[in-house]
Amino acid sequence: MQQINSILIANDSLDGMHTALEKAATIEHYSGADIHVAEVIYDAIAEESEEHISQAECARMIEALKAAERRGLQNLIEPFSERIATIDTRVAWDRQAAAALLKLQSETQADLLVKPVSKHGRIADYLHTPLDWALMREAPCAVLISKQPSWDQAARVLAAVDLADKRHADLTREILLTAGTLAKLLNTELHVACAYPELGQSVNDLQVATDFEGIKQDMRESRQQRLDAWISELELNVHQCHILEGKPARAISALANSLPATVSVLGTSARRGLGKLLLGNTAEDLIDRIHGDIVTIR
Repeated sequence: MQQINSILIANDSLDGMHTALEKAATIEHYSGADIHVAEVIYDAIAEESEEHISQAECARMIEALKAAERRGLQNLIEPFSERIATIDTRVAWDRQAAAALLKLQSETQADLLVKPVSKHGRIADYLHTPLDWALMREAPCAVLISKQPSWDQAARVLAAVDLADKRHADLTREILLTAGTLAKLLNTELHVACAYPELGQSVNDLQVATDFEGIKQDMRESRQQRLDAWISELELNVHQCHILEGKPARAISALANSLPATVSVLGTSARRGLGKLLLGNTAEDLIDRIHGDIVTIR
């Protein structure tokens, strides 16, 4: 994401939309991006039998509900009308919010989708994929999960990458470019981090390795070399690199909160079938762990 030309702010309610719009307006100020504000709504009235309500009456009620939400969106964007050159609102009626928002992303050709964070519980998440997770897994553009109240005092942007697997090269490039773009737009520091595995004492006990510290040093140095190569190739202005020991979710979240990072940029993966139900994802784990906003790249 070297240039942001179109931003879609979207949710299945008006909750958190004002703060999300404030952040999009900050990006628009520097990028000149078009902004689209959308809400997906649905009501069980659409499923009522004709014995209780006619199709014509049902259609009128649906249009009335959509009109009410349009008024809410218009009230939302009115204070921004003089600040933002191009801004519009959309209301979609769809039971499947994620599918509707992905369709809106395609229609608006958004480079960035801004989604106010949803409250969710981990047990329920395995049975019903939260809207946040669905968008992170499926959206073809960067997804900003808006958590913080504002960016009035933007502190730092953190890019988290996985340098152990060279097959992630395209994803690494996009994460670093996106983080670099956001750091420039927010006029703030860019930090880059990656993690390497913890080596427990059991490694020595099993006599698998005798040079415990030497192995860790090799892992740190190899990642630092790859990171330096990426920074040089992409010509990034990086304030500090962080090579962390430990599980990525724990190590990255601890760093993000201690900096603190206003925005953390990281990669996610699309999953289907049984893997979608049973397997966690570092990006999804970090939604609850990190205090600041998160941008995910699929």
